[in-house]
Amino acid sequence: MKKSITFLAVVFLLLNSTNSFCQVAKTPLLEEFTSSTCGPCASNNPTFDAMLDANQGSFVCVKYQMNWPGSGDIYYNSEGGSRRNLYGITGIPDLIVNGSAWPTQPAGFLGSDLVDEQYLTSNIVIDAQFTLNDSILTVFGNILPQQTITGTIRRYIAIVERSTFNNASSNGETEFSYVEHKMLPNGAGTYTTGLTAGASIPFTQTVNLNLINNIENKNNLLYAVWVQNSGTKEVLQSTWATFPTGIQEPTVSASGIVNLFPNPASNQFSIDYQLQENSAVLFTIYNAVGQVVSKNSMGNQTLGLHTEIIETHAFPSGVYFLDLQIGNNHYRQPIMVK
Repeated sequence: MKKSITFLAVVFLLLNSTNSFCQVAKTPLLEEFTSSTCGPCASNNPTFDAMLDANQGSFVCVKYQMNWPGSGDIYYNSEGGSRRNLYGITGIPDLIVNGSAWPTQPAGFLGSDLVDEQYLTSNIVIDAQFTLNDSILTVFGNILPQQTITGTIRRYIAIVERSTFNNASSNGETEFSYVEHKMLPNGAGTYTTGLTAGASIPFTQTVNLNLINNIENKNNLLYAVWVQNSGTKEVLQSTWATFPTGIQEPTVSASGIVNLFPNPASNQFSIDYQLQENSAVLFTIYNAVGQVVSKNSMGNQTLGLHTEIIETHAFPSGVYFLDLQIGNNHYRQPIMVK
């Protein structure tokens, strides 16, 4: 399977003219408990992973490698143990969807089930970004409640590797996806207060990736951020942290969005994107409820840096999502039209 990195953009919400708040779409958080020594995991994961690959850009996924059966997976860590204890996991493979136990094994979670989860709404927006200077990772952003939220609420950050190979063991699996390596600051998360309508709660976590065991490829990392009610275990919102436009560009060897400007846009915006190899390119723009409002195939393009201007003068004011498809990989970023 070709390794890919999908950066799912954070969800933004514009206030309407009366300054009232409303709910936004919830990005589903899928948490799987698995192990390279688990026979049923090996029979479940190909089906589950195929579903994930077919729905890139529409979920956040974190897989915790467990320390059983037998000696378990060598990539097990205490953060995964904390999540196991939170949910009371007693057997694997096991799947938790938005904080609730899925009634069947992971292979039973279908694309149609994912679509159902995407129709759920949330009263939280997460603006999450990251920078990586040498090996120093900083994940930062703001939690933006659209309504006042009560209960014991915690914010979690997980460092996830899109594909790993070196933890192969006895069950026959040779490649593993969305492997959790570290949670920031730890598996207990961070208690978050002040979640009143219209507030902006900043967060930042920094770590030296060289101090984290088992990372195979730093260019293959994703950073998941979510907010969860500790009492009910409901995940209120999740997202992947993205590159902040104008602060840091991807490495020259990476495909994806390099720059998008202006944002917010009035009549048009310009997108700079990079191809690491000759690839077919497709632009799709979705509105806030997931409807396609524009689609433009660029055909096959050569490797290197490209620029495209996209007209928005016909779009009503609001939040949209630009999906850049390069080959089989998707890169998504929000765009505001005013």
